[in-house]
Amino acid sequence: MKLKYFSFVIAGMAIASSCKKGTLDLYPEGSVTTSNFYKSTADFQQAVTGAYVPLRNIAEYAFFIDEMRSDNTHYEYNSKDRGGLGYEQLADFMDDSQNGITGQRWQYCYQGIARCNTILSRLPGITFTMSDADKNQITGEAKALRAHYYFDLVRHFGAVPLVVEEITDPNKIARPRTGVDSIYNQIITDFTEAIPLLGAPTVKSSVKINKASASAELALAYMTRKQWDKAVPLLQFVYTAGYDLVPSYRNIFDPGNKANVEAIWEVQYKAGNEGHQSYFIYRFIPVMPSTKVMLGIEYNNVNGGWNIPTEDLISQYDPADARLNYSVGIVEGKMNGNVEFVVDSVIQRDIRTYTTPAGSVSQRFVKKYYYPPYTLPGYNTGQNWPLFRFGGVCLLLAEALNENNQSGDALAPLNRVRARAGLTTPITETNKDLLREIIFKEQRLELAFENYRWMDLVRTDRAATVMTAHGLDMKARYPYLSANSYNVTPKKYIYPVPFREMQLNPTWNQNDY
Repeated sequence: MKLKYFSFVIAGMAIASSCKKGTLDLYPEGSVTTSNFYKSTADFQQAVTGAYVPLRNIAEYAFFIDEMRSDNTHYEYNSKDRGGLGYEQLADFMDDSQNGITGQRWQYCYQGIARCNTILSRLPGITFTMSDADKNQITGEAKALRAHYYFDLVRHFGAVPLVVEEITDPNKIARPRTGVDSIYNQIITDFTEAIPLLGAPTVKSSVKINKASASAELALAYMTRKQWDKAVPLLQFVYTAGYDLVPSYRNIFDPGNKANVEAIWEVQYKAGNEGHQSYFIYRFIPVMPSTKVMLGIEYNNVNGGWNIPTEDLISQYDPADARLNYSVGIVEGKMNGNVEFVVDSVIQRDIRTYTTPAGSVSQRFVKKYYYPPYTLPGYNTGQNWPLFRFGGVCLLLAEALNENNQSGDALAPLNRVRARAGLTTPITETNKDLLREIIFKEQRLELAFENYRWMDLVRTDRAATVMTAHGLDMKARYPYLSANSYNVTPKKYIYPVPFREMQLNPTWNQNDY
């Protein structure tokens, strides 16, 4: 596998290639290289920070792969601009190995793995003094992050090359694909070894992975493998670690309320001119020539229209469920002479009773990450992306307890989440099969637009059935969909290995998709 494994790559710092004149191979003065780095504890800590950076790159496109692949969202078909075909293919199950989005996900995961491997390979050979506390924290974070990236890879691509050491010899880059069982064994080993070394759960601090976030993800890995008994104690630990539900669902995702009591681990973004900004809301609102009414600033939003909530999802919310109007919004306007959507207003009333007025056009959008007014130039927000939060852990615990034949115990965390949503009638069902369906629906509603739905469909063996039925409905609604779209079988549970990797590794067998 000829991935670009760098011994050290970190945001804002470049590995300098040698400047040669004849046999001269001196690095420019002030450059950072593997030979003059890793000389202090601060260097290693900075390298760990660099290992978090690919999380941002992945999150910026993950909703195309995880949420739009599901029955939660679709896209706005833009007949004037067909440049987003690759994104549409992911939603319609028409993608192939040359899809650039899945290729980027593969690349960024291995970038994160390479950075973790370098840290873990260099740490035992240090010649300076490092405290045990620092060494444990650095080791724990690097192992947990490596496990996270491999968990991402194995769930999306199946068998992948397993590399757990720094590669400095180009002749040793090529690796075979490693079986799924072995990848999961490495994930479990890394998380298990990392958890005792990581810092204790720190409520209101969701920046770095800690014992709670690593435990939650290890539990999810066990649940994916149907090892419920191993998941339960991990989730119980997180459940009692001091986190809580934010009283108002709307306030969970507010950029002004970062690191709240519910946030366990989030991908961090910062608005401004340092290159750390996010732009999710621009992707989620409709294509429009002016965002002034919606966002408070003037911007020609040509990159919007993605992750549009489906009618199917909206129909699942109970009339008393407060999460719907906090999660899904409607914007109303008209089409101008250039067939562009011009916004008149953002609807503030209950969307369950909304009807588009005659002569107007309305479009749905993900409201969960919508916090106007925006003041910085377009495509620049400080919106974090949630990876694990307490509401989701409550429902994972309910699921694991129910599947572990502890259905009665599953009711407390389940009802805790429902009560926050305004559903005051508690669930009392303890039949395992019936309760399973209740919990699964609750996970869909609670975690809508957080990139859980597709993976939940896959790990519960429902994806083919649910998405085939959903596809029939979608093709009846949207005539632009191909007759071959939504041909969902278990082969579609993982994505094709990116075309470039197959070309560089001709001995590999492509996933059957």
